[in-house]
Amino acid sequence: MSQVEDILRDPSAAFSDPIEVLCQGRLSRDDKVRILKQWRYDLVQLQTATDENLIGDPDNASRLEKIDDCLKQLAAA
Repeated sequence: MSQVEDILRDPSAAFSDPIEVLCQGRLSRDDKVRILKQWRYDLVQLQTATDENLIGDPDNASRLEKIDDCLKQLAAA
């Protein structure tokens, strides 16, 4: 299994902040987009689950915003 595939299983385990994905020179632009989109998907799923239990993590909203900003930067590049 490739390094990217490992990261895609749990991006938050590989990176503490979305900006770290952008700073990785060994990843292609497409890999960065895939990783950020997977991370975003994971956070949205987690937020949906926590909303149903009325327990949320305030860091999730901030992290989603950072991911969206990073995706915009990659789209503009």
